[in-house]
Amino acid sequence: MQYLGIDIGGTRVKTVLLDKDMQILKKDEVATHDGVGDWKTKILGLIKKEAGASERQALTIGISAPGLADAGNRKILHMPERLQGIENFDWGNAADREIWVVNDGHAACLAEYHSYQKEKNIKNMLLLTLGTGVGGGVIVDGRLYQGNLNRAGHFGHMTVDHDGAPTMTNMLGSLEYAIGNFSVGQRTQGHYSSTKELVKAYEENEVTATFWWLESVKKLALALASLVNTFSPEVVVLGGGISSGAKDSLIKPLHEFMALYEWQPGGYRTAIELAQFGQYAGAMGAALFAKSKS
Repeated sequence: MQYLGIDIGGTRVKTVLLDKDMQILKKDEVATHDGVGDWKTKILGLIKKEAGASERQALTIGISAPGLADAGNRKILHMPERLQGIENFDWGNAADREIWVVNDGHAACLAEYHSYQKEKNIKNMLLLTLGTGVGGGVIVDGRLYQGNLNRAGHFGHMTVDHDGAPTMTNMLGSLEYAIGNFSVGQRTQGHYSSTKELVKAYEENEVTATFWWLESVKKLALALASLVNTFSPEVVVLGGGISSGAKDSLIKPLHEFMALYEWQPGGYRTAIELAQFGQYAGAMGAALFAKSKS
């Protein structure tokens, strides 16, 4: 038995092929070219190629993608703004084989949990992906919790500023707007175009950069303190490009803000860690999800 995980992003499509022990045999990535040509045909070609190469062994396939998967985890039902054509596209029907589909934040959460947290006997975990936007996933009692409509883990769409701008889900002052890379220009009045630039200026002790960055981290801390009260996890893991890029410039002030806001009964502090899996987490999680269904 082999497992193929495919992570579909707006820029890149990443794949991993795993053996029966879930060890990586190979990994690869290609450009998505969203909005240019039929990117779905490219992915179906990748599936056909791997299925042919694995013809002597059964191949189980999982796909990770942004958006809300349907109740049966066969397709993405709702994905506004990006990856035109993915909504209601049944990958299994198109490829004429069973394919499981899971939200990309849920997939990354699975990869991180099974690769690094499960062995520490962690049972409850939250993962937030901080990147262009904010997504994530929830592990409850050692299992992925998808929730009604498979909507659980969309932490970016929680409010941290009731006077803030509305998002595509109509939430005012969302966490996604507060720290996501897409809104840096607006949040900094045009002074910075990316989180990378903003954090670099913060590390150089520029006053306005320090104000804007710490305001974002403060709102992240408020969100995490609220989520800790709601889910009571043993650990909160931060993944995505912002987390891996900012590292201590994120974690150090975040811990200081958490000390102000987190309810710490008996002095207990919820662990906050940076994700370890890396850029292939979505593909790995898709393969793990497919394995759990097979």
